This record gives sequence, structure tokens and C-alpha cells, in this order.
Amino acid sequence: MASIVKQPKLNIPEEEPAAVSPRKRKLALRWPKLALTQRQYWWVTMALLAVVPLLSFTLVEYLNYNDPWKDFTPTQIALNLVWYYLGELFFYFLRGRRSGAVKLGLGIAWGFGCANHYLIAFRGRTLFPGDFLCLGTAANVAGNYDYSLSQRQALTLVIMVLVILLMKFLPNESRKKFSWKVFVPSAGVSAVFLAVFFGTGLVEGLGIEPSMWTTRGNGLFLNFAVCMKYMKVDQPETYSQQTLSGLGESYTSDELSVSVMDPDGTVRPVNVIVIMNESFSDLSVLPEVETNQDAMPFLRSLTENTIKGYAYSSVFGGTTANSEYEFLTGNTTAFLPAGTVPYQMYVSDGDPTLVGQMKALGYTAIAAHPYRSSGWNRPSVYSNFGFDEVYFESDFQNRTYMRGDSSTGYVTDQCDYENLIRLYEEKEKGEPLFLFNVTMQNHSGYQMSWENLPREVWLTGSLEGRFQTVNQYLSLIYQSDQALEYLISYFEGVEEPTMILFFGDHQPQVATNFYTDVLGTDPDTALAEKKQMVPFFLWANYDIPEAEGVELSLNYLSTLLMDTANLPMTGYQKFQQELYEAVPVINTVGISDGQIWYGENETLTGDLASAVEEYQVLLYNNIFDKSNRLEGFFSLTEE
Repeated sequence: MASIVKQPKLNIPEEEPAAVSPRKRKLALRWPKLALTQRQYWWVTMALLAVVPLLSFTLVEYLNYNDPWKDFTPTQIALNLVWYYLGELFFYFLRGRRSGAVKLGLGIAWGFGCANHYLIAFRGRTLFPGDFLCLGTAANVAGNYDYSLSQRQALTLVIMVLVILLMKFLPNESRKKFSWKVFVPSAGVSAVFLAVFFGTGLVEGLGIEPSMWTTRGNGLFLNFAVCMKYMKVDQPETYSQQTLSGLGESYTSDELSVSVMDPDGTVRPVNVIVIMNESFSDLSVLPEVETNQDAMPFLRSLTENTIKGYAYSSVFGGTTANSEYEFLTGNTTAFLPAGTVPYQMYVSDGDPTLVGQMKALGYTAIAAHPYRSSGWNRPSVYSNFGFDEVYFESDFQNRTYMRGDSSTGYVTDQCDYENLIRLYEEKEKGEPLFLFNVTMQNHSGYQMSWENLPREVWLTGSLEGRFQTVNQYLSLIYQSDQALEYLISYFEGVEEPTMILFFGDHQPQVATNFYTDVLGTDPDTALAEKKQMVPFFLWANYDIPEAEGVELSLNYLSTLLMDTANLPMTGYQKFQQELYEAVPVINTVGISDGQIWYGENETLTGDLASAVEEYQVLLYNNIFDKSNRLEGFFSLTEE
């Protein structure tokens, strides 16, 4: 019989005195220990090695709003548990103690679950391997979130700590000598599993695919591992030089030629200003969302010389760089591995983009973002894209902040636009200017102070008083709308033909349960796409065609810009013009032919499938087969 005594009666060797400090030995003697025989200790620790991963799995999934024993299939449960057991095995060989492997496995699993819990709260999505390449970006804004423990975090933390404290009743375990007899079979079994998991079609055969927004379909560790497997992008089945040549012949790039006023009277803009406004969206597109007043009255009032509607983003709540990438390149991220950020992984010097196209047409290309340069690898990316000038927060003059000061708040849209106007006024008259601006005012989190932010718009109806973070967000959008009126009013009085494209990068992650309340926990694709909608408009201070209610995905926006501006277009943009007619929306959530929505795992048929396959071929050629990139297709041709 095991009993509790103040000093352990051990049949297992204690650690050498020299290996333990006097202070630690004194503390160890004060903690009562179970008097176990060697055999009893072996059975207890082996039982813990077997049982604690089940507890870890339960705690991690509870942290992330899942019921692991109901929401997952037996196959998904088994594939999740394998990773917990492999973790224990790794820590055993690392530490040489069974008890240490249990503690480390439990603690680190809880840490990952907690990180994922925060990511769902802050970004509305799960943890991906690519997130570890973005730690610098995350650190930039880390101080603006609320890290207080939720009820789920507190409960799971208490359970984890109790388990670790209870294990302190076990006798001290000496470090095991490294044994090849144990290591070789363990490593062999692990290697076989990893080879089968990552190197065969087992996962695909089981119907397991990466889950982009939640872990409900897989579980945290299985989903993370599946995302690692899918990080490798395979060639499309129809990929060939013959297919590429056929597309190149069907869509030829225009020659390099441009002037402000052609002899036939065609006006082209001297100034092209693109504003991607951080988290700018229209929450009224969501069911049951009502407010005391319109949050964007000026934007809605724009009709003259304006094309406007909604663009569908591939991201939600964050990962701004992917929206930026889709616009500047025309490449959708829909067919890239879930959670990857092209700015971190796929961009190289000289990649064809809208920046290079505008520079080839004689425009000075400027990028401006009123925040730190360390976000999303932008200095390197902007250099690769070929911007002539790049400005970050410290370069903005007379900075004013909202929801805090320079260390806690964000530069206001009003200040941002004043600096854009300054850049315009500093250029020489008649000099073509392409200005790409990413704002910062509306960035999360929305539990920040209300400093320099009047409370002017809030939720009413059934949602009134329930989501203060949403109310802050709505008031921010109202301020953005007023700043937008200032910007447009200024350029209305400018003589040089000027075109402004404005769009949001994604909807905000305001509160975990806000979207589940208005959309439900398992919306169909059409309803889920409501979370991806952001307003856009294309305005000019001269006559252009007018349109309202236009819907398209972000990857088409640069093509729409060039077409409306009557500027020379690449073969890629001409292909996208035709693709848009068949597939107006392609993003990570689904595909639309203008009438029917297809989810990310639904099979496309007929002309729709053919059009998407051609796009995938071009995407692969442009992103992954750069040495064989279709010549003269993604850029303008020489005269």
C-alpha cells in the first residue's frame, strides 16, 4: 500500500547530491512524498504518460471552444493524440525522466492552446505554421490587446497546475541514461508515422484538409500538422508549357505608351492614389446589425464619377499583408496553403506587380504606411516590388493619434491623408504619381481607450448594449468617413486628373461571439462570405463611367483600376477581365459565379472549373515557377 510520508522511502535512486542545490534539496524534503517501490513508481508514471495526453487534448480543445469527444471523429481524435504522445516521447529523451515528460507535455500543450485561444479572440482564426514567421509583426501590436484570462483559460490553468502539483507527491526520479535500445525503436516508429503522414496521401484519403478559420473540423494539433503538410504547393494537373503558351497567345500585353491626354481626347490620370484602409468595413451587410446612425454617410453619398460596391477579402480580422498582396499582384491567396503569408514566403526581387507596371508607365511609385516598418516584412517586399520612395510612421509629419498616444494609439486617418496631400503637393506639376497607402487608425483591438475618439455610433436593436468593442469600431469608421470626405474634397479642387481607389483590407475581429450571434455557428458559404465583404470605390475628379453595386474579390481590383484609368494593361490583367465575367469572386472561403456560391471543398464543374483551372496554372507559373515565367504576359511589352 502507498502512503504519504514526509520523507520518501525509495527503492529508486535519488539524484546525486552534487546535482541538487542545498536549497532545492531542502524544499524537496519539505514536500511529502509517496513511498513507492520501483515497480509501483514505474506503473504510476507509465499510467500518467498514457492518461495525461488525453487530459491535455481535452483542455486544449476546451480552450478553443470545442468538445473534443463529440465534435471530432474517432480518426481525428486518434490523429490529434498521436502528436501529444510524440511530444511526450520527445521530452522524455530530452529530459530523461518520465515525470518530466508528462509535465512538459502538459504545460507546453496548454501554452499552445492558450496562444490559439488568444488568436481566435484577436484575429478570429486558428494558429498556423506561417504565424511563426510573423512574430515580429505580432510584437508590433501586442500591447494593444486585452490579455486578461478568460473563464476557460482560468479553469484549464487551474487543472493543469493541480496535476503538476499532485505529481510533486511522486518520489524524485533520477535522470535515465540514454539507451539506444529504447531510442531506436521509438525513433523508428515516430519516423514511420511522420513519413506516412507527410509523405503519402493518407491524410487526403481520410478527407482531412486544413481548416482556415477554426479548429473545429480537425483539432488544434492535427490542424497545425495538416497545414504544415499542405505548405508545399503542387503543380496543377493541367500545368504545361503548352497550356501557358496558349494563354499567352490569347491575352497579349499592351505596349508601353501613355500620355495624360491622347489625341483622341482620352483622359488618363496624372495621379493615381490607392488607399487600403485598415479594417474598414460595413457591418450593416451582416444580419440584424442596426445602428443609431450610418457609420459611413459620406462614402454612401458618392455617386458622381464613382464606381463602388463590395470587394471580398480572403482574410478576416487580420493578415492585412495578404489583402495588400492580392491587390498589388492580382494573385489570389485562395489556392495557397492555409495560413501562409506571401510577403513572408513567396515574394522575390523583380516579381511583376502593379508597382512595376506604373513605374514602366512613367509614374513615381510611393508607398506610405503610418506604422512601424517591421510589420509583414514590408521594407524588403517594397524594395522587391520597386517602390521609389517608402514612408513609415516616423516619416509622417505632425502626427496625431487616436485611442492613445504615440506608444499606445494609432495615427489617425485625418493625419494620414494630410501627409498624402503633402506628398502630392511636393511633387512637380505634371509629374505622374502612383501613391499606395495603408492606413492604421482602425486596427484592433477595440477594447482600447476612447482618447480622441467621440462615441457617436453604436449598435441598436437586439444587439444594443452587448458589444462595446463593436461600438468603438463603429465610431472609428465614422471618423474614417469624415477623413475621407476631407481627402475627396481636396482633390475635387485639383486641376490634374486624379483617380482614387479606396478599399478595406478585411472585417474586424471585434468580439468572439459577435459574428456567431449574427451569422450562427455553422453558416453556409453564402452567409459566411458576409464576413469577407469590404466596401470599395473608384473615384476620379474627371468624367469616368459610374456604377454601383459592383461585387468582386480583391485580386481583381488592380485590373479594374487600370481599365477605368485607360492605362495599358498586361496580358494577365486582360485574362482577369475575362475571368471576372465567369468568376467574379475567388477567395479563401469560396468561389462565386455571380449566382451560386461554392465552398472551398465543393467541386466545380463545366466552364467554371475550366476558368479556375486556367487561373491556377497562371498563379503557379507566376508564384512558384519563376524561372519559366510566361514572358511578356505579366508585364507590359516594349514598343
